[in-house]
Amino acid sequence: MKKLVWFCISFFAFEIIIVLFIDLILLVSELKLSLTTRAMFNSLQDVFLHPIQTINGYVMSQNPLFVILTVLNLFYSGLIQLKYKTKKDGWAIHEKNAYHGSARWEKEKEILDGNFIGKSEQEVRETFLQSLSK
Repeated sequence: MKKLVWFCISFFAFEIIIVLFIDLILLVSELKLSLTTRAMFNSLQDVFLHPIQTINGYVMSQNPLFVILTVLNLFYSGLIQLKYKTKKDGWAIHEKNAYHGSARWEKEKEILDGNFIGKSEQEVRETFLQSLSK
């Protein structure tokens, strides 16, 4: 159900872009060099105010660009929903050569690798207190 909702949202979003694109192409072909921002604004305003009539007009006139782009939109929206999983897998971390996102607890042999002498908590506390009294 969730994938169907996202399919519909992506299809309608791309369809709006397609209708706007075709409208601008038709406007440029009609007005050519006398194209003004006012004419573009009026044309886009008509598309936004009456999108169903605009789409109906493209379907009735069998606009080939509209038909081709709508079919491609169907396939692309479906492909997006089939290709991507809804749940993401966690990142696999290579422990021997880890950089970003590699926080983990050290193993004992990595902590005490011969360069340090392991001492008990009591010994460390006594050494610390002796250093304070000096």
